Amino acid sequence: MFKNRYSPVESLKIMGHASKQLMGPNIEVLLWNVFKCKKKGWRDDFIKLGDDKDLILLQEAIVNSPFDFHFKKSLKYQWMMARSFRLVKTNIETGVKTGSTVAAKKHFFSTSKHFEPFSKTKKMSLATLYPLQTLRESLLVVNSHLINFVSFEKFRAHLDQVFQTLEHHDGPILLAGDFNTWNGKRLKYFNLLAKSFSLTEVEITRKPRLNHLFQHLDHVYCRGLTVVDAQVHTDIHSSDHFPISLSLRTCHPAVTI
Repeated sequence: MFKNRYSPVESLKIMGHASKQLMGPNIEVLLWNVFKCKKKGWRDDFIKLGDDKDLILLQEAIVNSPFDFHFKKSLKYQWMMARSFRLVKTNIETGVKTGSTVAAKKHFFSTSKHFEPFSKTKKMSLATLYPLQTLRESLLVVNSHLINFVSFEKFRAHLDQVFQTLEHHDGPILLAGDFNTWNGKRLKYFNLLAKSFSLTEVEITRKPRLNHLFQHLDHVYCRGLTVVDAQVHTDIHSSDHFPISLSLRTCHPAVTI
């Protein structure tokens, strides 16, 4: 049944046009798993939440849908979408999507080595590199959706793959997404890797949800960035994940004498 329902695409699509040349020093971010835009009111919430953002990181985003004009015709954001699979019946494609007011200098996407067991689909990670206003360095943004209904070994393999993207970047990093850390073993391994890359998790006050096994699945990790504010929009119900807004600031490099 599932073989006929989903068709792999595993490719990158670029849409819209960036409106700025450089990122920062203040960076407003929206992180949201949008649940394939299936819930009523999604578009209005998206427009309201994303209006003042410099970076928008979406998981379970879609393309080939009635919402496409927000992305394809945008004169504010460059949108990149790493597509994982296409729903055969509707031709709608799903994956992770990153929007930025600054055009990416470089981009890279990867797919998980393993499949989700029932849908036979893979999960995606998208890395984008942006020039910064106050530093000679660039900001690396990694938007990820981790594989879910698999063994710890397969989850670990995908997480290792995501962190390999960070290996050769010396500047600031923003790593965020839906990491499907619904048990302690997954989260502990995640934090070990984050620590090895000098990443700090952004402290976010929120209530765990029953459908997430009372665990937090969405996380934000930073390096070389100051967290000014972080807010969970618990009043938004147009997805099975609450949106998260972040106010970040680039850190000034240390001066050596």
